[in-house]
Amino acid sequence: MLNRIIQPHSIIITVLIFLFIWFLNLIRLNMHYIDPFNNGLKNYEITDIVYAYLSDSSRQQPLRTQDLLLVDIGKPDRGRIALLIDRLREAGAAAIGVDVLFKASTVSPADSFLQTVIQRTPNLVLACEVDQVNAKATKFEQWKGVDTAFANYSTLGYVNFPANQTRVIRHFSPQELVGADTLPAFATALLQIYAPGKAAKLLERNKPVERIHYTGTQYAFPRQEQDRLLDSMSLEEVRSVVHGKIVLLGYLPAPYEGDLLKDRHYTPLNQSYTNRAIPDMYGLAIHANVLNMALEEQFIRELPNWLNVILLAIFGYLNVLLIHWVYDDFNEVFHGITRALQLVEFILLFFLIALLFHFFRIKLDFGVGILALLLAYDLIMIYESLIRRRLPWLDRIPEAIPLRPTPAAIEEEE
Repeated sequence: MLNRIIQPHSIIITVLIFLFIWFLNLIRLNMHYIDPFNNGLKNYEITDIVYAYLSDSSRQQPLRTQDLLLVDIGKPDRGRIALLIDRLREAGAAAIGVDVLFKASTVSPADSFLQTVIQRTPNLVLACEVDQVNAKATKFEQWKGVDTAFANYSTLGYVNFPANQTRVIRHFSPQELVGADTLPAFATALLQIYAPGKAAKLLERNKPVERIHYTGTQYAFPRQEQDRLLDSMSLEEVRSVVHGKIVLLGYLPAPYEGDLLKDRHYTPLNQSYTNRAIPDMYGLAIHANVLNMALEEQFIRELPNWLNVILLAIFGYLNVLLIHWVYDDFNEVFHGITRALQLVEFILLFFLIALLFHFFRIKLDFGVGILALLLAYDLIMIYESLIRRRLPWLDRIPEAIPLRPTPAAIEEEE
């Protein structure tokens, strides 16, 4: 069997399969070229089941992180937010992130007080959004969402995620080129204040888009209410819960109390992965998951592109070789055997991808391989019954090239 591993016709069929997949992918890219974050993100992946079911119990449990605290501010009130920022600063919060867009400044006392508080809080990060993508230069033209009256006195971090509202948030971009400057993401900016070494490790990975490892649901992180921190707790009590931590301020109401669509996104933790009717996680909790991933260095491991291509080529060729052999030797039952083989392989691949992700955080991107497996049957039929019959010169190509000389070939040479 090994002596007949190199079969020119199987190689031709494998090439045709991948050319067909490339053509389909080319059409998809042309349809979505205006998406600045288009990285082949799909609405459903096998790893979603790992998040939604295999790891459901662990991600529902409260996280005992010593680094993060989430604060629900309810309906944004700039005067109350300014008071809270000032109290957190006095209580020794190591970094403060405000996931609220202060889009316009007025001459009101609340805005004046907020500006003053921002000026005296050097460890503060304000949210903004990147806008006006320049596809040719792979950058954004500007940031928006925060008035310069506040932005000029604070670090900015954009809160955009690499997907629109109809997609699942699986990735974030650590930093983007905006105009002539590099702007960090909201989580990256907080890391640079709280743990510069961790931020450096994140950026040293040199990934334009980083896959998020979700460690908890939106209610698994330690949290407090704005009113409680301001009205019910003394400064010492506040210090006991915020000192030395990253404190994230934003919209994070208790279950069944908030707006189900306000700043909510789909994530892989959504158990309704086949029918995502209601977004399952607030943006603040997604930022918390990104921060926790970077602080714990629990990054998703992905194979290098070159290795992934090699594995896909080998996988595709071996499947064509196997199915082609079934076609030649078991022609009468070719259809049934081939479909059974495809079903068994799909099940095995499903569990292999899920288990590698669950236990080792290895993301095996084998979507093209699965598609090649599904196309192998049809392409072999097309090649043998149509292409090969229309091109007689293909019959002059040998069925197999032996890896070593056969006894008959040795005798002929002698």
